[in-house]
Amino acid sequence: GHITAQTLMSILRDKASGICVDAEGFRTAGSMVSVLPRDPALPCVHFFTATPDPSRSVFKPFVFVAGIKPVPQVRSPTFLQDPARQIPRFQSSVDRRHELYRRHQAALELMEQDR
Repeated sequence: GHITAQTLMSILRDKASGICVDAEGFRTAGSMVSVLPRDPALPCVHFFTATPDPSRSVFKPFVFVAGIKPVPQVRSPTFLQDPARQIPRFQSSVDRRHELYRRHQAALELMEQDR
């Protein structure tokens, strides 16, 4: 048959098969699925969970090519009144989570509701 990245992600999330483990002293640390196109002109796309338990994680796409520009969604936000740069330092706090992390957390909350 035709195996897709989605098929592999489903396999890595399968607890019944024993591939995805979250108990008994051992835990799946993270998972990765790569799409390697046959056309050398197309970039490879790598999907990482970067979090434990793939059954509850979102696979996030990454492309590694020369000259790629970081997208704003993965940069920590900057602040005009940054507590790290004020004297005395850290008298207040700010939310430094980047957009991709926030969306991952929102997706995780939805996945938890579906359990």
